[in-house]
Amino acid sequence: MTNSTLAMLDQAELQQLALNASTSGDSASAIAYLKEAVSRADATAIAHYLLGAEYAQIKMYQRGIDEMEAAIALDPALSIARLQLALLWLGQDRGARAGEVLQPLTELADSNPLHHFGHGLLHLIRDERSEALRALGQGVALNSVNPALNGDMQNIMRHLEQVPADAAAAPESAAVEEGQHLFLSAYTGQRH
Repeated sequence: MTNSTLAMLDQAELQQLALNASTSGDSASAIAYLKEAVSRADATAIAHYLLGAEYAQIKMYQRGIDEMEAAIALDPALSIARLQLALLWLGQDRGARAGEVLQPLTELADSNPLHHFGHGLLHLIRDERSEALRALGQGVALNSVNPALNGDMQNIMRHLEQVPADAAAAPESAAVEEGQHLFLSAYTGQRH
């Protein structure tokens, strides 16, 4: 795709082409379309979010974080970007920052699965395992529109159920590495 061809495409076209490329496993094309989209004056929060997700998918986590941060700066109500950004921060062992990002999700309606996912991850940050499991389970039960997100939350729940509650038994560096793998694994096989 040439620069002159990209210049002819509008935001909606760039985003749809990026989604098509991403679904086909063509991250290079998806990123090219999205980089064009976010470089424009009419860049949208969704374009930044999608670019962040692509970067995270190819394990360029800091770039993913930067784009997710740009997305919520443009649209603080873009709740899915908040959730994904928090997962990236948790994967970087930055629980305090993840908590700040998650807090607005707790203000969503109780019928919104992201409300429960936000609460669940906040409980997890505070090492409140049973509360985290309950809230994440409620979110999964309510979420009928994003099966991949349910898969991510179920992976976290399985991890919580399998790992002993006494984390002190494991060396801290091993626990941090395992936690990073858990939260970042959302980007290693499933596209959102």
